[in-house]
Amino acid sequence: MQGKVSRTWVAAFVFALSAIFVGQSLADDAIPPVVDPVVAPDAPTSTPEPSPPADPAPAPEPSPPADPAPSDSPSPTPSDSPSPTPSPSPTEEPPHAIANQNMFVRAASVVRADPRAQAVFITPIEIYAPSVILACISSSGASLDVSVKNAVNNIEPDTLVGDYSNYIRISGSSEQVMSIINSFNGLRALSFSGRIVYKHLLFRFVAVSEPTLDAKLCNDGNPSNNRIISIVPFGIDIDMKKADVRLAKQ
Repeated sequence: MQGKVSRTWVAAFVFALSAIFVGQSLADDAIPPVVDPVVAPDAPTSTPEPSPPADPAPAPEPSPPADPAPSDSPSPTPSDSPSPTPSPSPTEEPPHAIANQNMFVRAASVVRADPRAQAVFITPIEIYAPSVILACISSSGASLDVSVKNAVNNIEPDTLVGDYSNYIRISGSSEQVMSIINSFNGLRALSFSGRIVYKHLLFRFVAVSEPTLDAKLCNDGNPSNNRIISIVPFGIDIDMKKADVRLAKQ
């Protein structure tokens, strides 16, 4: 009897389990499966080209270690002794008349000319000096023509000035000055306002430190080296004797 009851309970239990499994299967078939929503694909976007890989940055070279800053050495304290003052540089001295004015000058004191003439050549002049000289020739009533005649001559800036005027200055060695005065038949004096007679010429010679035509130095020489030349007419006086001239018979 008990064996029959046990088989009954086992059969009931198996039936119950079968009912549970069948019910679960029917429930799964009744519930529809969940469908995932379909999403439309986005418009195609341009993909950027891959950029080339950047070069790796070079590693900085190790800089040399900085030299240690030099320490300030103690400056020497100024001594009480005065520092030497710079001597002024010597300034160049301008041309000037020298102390030695010794020279030899020979010139005629009188030059004779035709009373009707408007020009006359001066007798050659002799000058000898150991140094450079400045010759100043002037006239109050006559123009002076030196070197090439009937032309204004300016040989060199420091040699001749005033040609064809009433005030000439010539500078150089005594030989150069004498050569210029006596060249081309000598110095010529001429008058544009009348006769040349009774005119006077003043010659002044100054020994100078270097060639110069400075008119301020014309009075710095020795007066013994100055010369005055007077132009006078040929002399005709009453003591001239007249004589008969006999003509030879043919």
